[in-house]
Amino acid sequence: MIFLKLQYYILRIIQLFTFNHYLKNRVAKAHYAFNVARYSKQGVELGENTILIDCKFSSSSKGDKFYIGNNCTLTGVTLLAHDASPTLFLPELVNFEPTYLPGSRCSYRDPIHIGDNVFIGWGSIVLPGVTIGSNVVIGAGSIVIKSIPDNSVAVGNPAKVIKDIESYKRAYYETFNDFPERF
Repeated sequence: MIFLKLQYYILRIIQLFTFNHYLKNRVAKAHYAFNVARYSKQGVELGENTILIDCKFSSSSKGDKFYIGNNCTLTGVTLLAHDASPTLFLPELVNFEPTYLPGSRCSYRDPIHIGDNVFIGWGSIVLPGVTIGSNVVIGAGSIVIKSIPDNSVAVGNPAKVIKDIESYKRAYYETFNDFPERF
C-alpha cells in the first residue's frame, strides 16, 4: 500500500511537467491500484473494469463487507453495511463502557451486493443488506433501502423502480441520435 501510494505521487509530480500520453495512463493506473488496495482494506471486493469515484464505505472494527461486480460505476455513493442505532435502545448490545471504544457496541450488519453493469449516481446511499441486481441504474440522490431487481432503473427516497433498462437505453439512443453534441 505504501509503495503504491509513493509510486502514485511520484508519477503525479512527473505528470505535471509532461503531456506524455503513456505517462498519464501510468498515473491513472497507479491511482486506480492505490484506490483498489485502500477499498480492499475496508472490506470491498471489486469486479473488473469497475470505477469508484469519491465513494464512502462504512467501516467498523467487526468488518463490513461490500461486493461490487464487473463494469460498474459508482459516483459519490455512500454504502452503509452496518447500523449502530439499535444500541441506543437495546442495552444488551452494549458490551462495555465507555461506548466510544472500539468493540464496545454490537451493530446490526449485513453485506451489500451489487451486480454487474450497475451505475449508481452521485449522492445516493445504499443501506445494509441491499442487493442491487445486474444491468441497473440508480438515479442520483436515491436512498436504496430495499433490493433492486436486475434490468431496472430506480430513483427516489426511498428508491423505487420506475422503468426497465431497455426503455432507459432506448431513450438515450434517441437522444444520442437527435443531439449527438450532448455526448
